Amino acid sequence: MSTVDQAEHLMREGAFQKAKVLLSEILSDDPEDLRAICDIGIAYTETGENTKAIRALDHYIRNDQTNPYAWEALGCATFRTGDFERARVCLVKSLDLMPDNPSSLRNLGILHGMEGRREEGLQLLQRSMRLAPGDYRTLYALNYAFRDSGAQEERTRILDRLTEFELPEEIRKDVELSRIRMNIGWE
Repeated sequence: MSTVDQAEHLMREGAFQKAKVLLSEILSDDPEDLRAICDIGIAYTETGENTKAIRALDHYIRNDQTNPYAWEALGCATFRTGDFERARVCLVKSLDLMPDNPSSLRNLGILHGMEGRREEGLQLLQRSMRLAPGDYRTLYALNYAFRDSGAQEERTRILDRLTEFELPEEIRKDVELSRIRMNIGWE
């Protein structure tokens, strides 16, 4: 297995820090390895290093505009830096290239919700959930979309489903608090 294949395997397993080490080694030997540039841009996005992600992914996209995952990662990184307009353009481009990408649908749905386009956001999140019913991140986003739209019954079902997942600690605590606030009428 090549080093870039090893790095991609680590990324699929969620080991983004380890993948970045391997990808950095590849890029120190060949700074124009586009596959490694794309992968490290995605890894930077996943680890919250948004400025680095944007630089890497901008470079990659100047050379290859056909990768929906690069567009999605660039959309996420620009979203996190507050550039919602560019984030929307990137996420739409990702979906143009791969219309049934549940992750891009989820991220665009979240963006629409934050922009006040709740109905459009909710529709995208529901479509994402139909495509990837086991994605806790989409369920978690749906929780907030239903809260914002006042759909308490649907939200309760989503929160119940979320408790069945092994969630990151921060999300698990938020889900528990949301259920408590709903039960006592604070939400």
